[in-house]
Amino acid sequence: MDNLKLKIKELELKIEELEALIDHIQDSSQPQLNHDDVRALVNQILADKEVVAAADLEKRLSQNQIQLIKWIVGTGISIISITFAMIQFLM
Repeated sequence: MDNLKLKIKELELKIEELEALIDHIQDSSQPQLNHDDVRALVNQILADKEVVAAADLEKRLSQNQIQLIKWIVGTGISIISITFAMIQFLM
């Protein structure tokens, strides 16, 4: 019976220690960053790493697609005109 009481006392001491540790952890984690601070930090990190935003990437892709279409149309017109010139030259 004494052995059981001793184990109960030990468990109560461990529980008290754990509760004190939890309180300490909660107190130390209270000063968290608010939403604006997080946004500012993310923007700063992205600016430091020169990462492109999704809107900028979409704009750049659109510009490149338009330029590619222009080159394809220009190349097609050139091929057609060269073909007609060769046909007229040979006739």
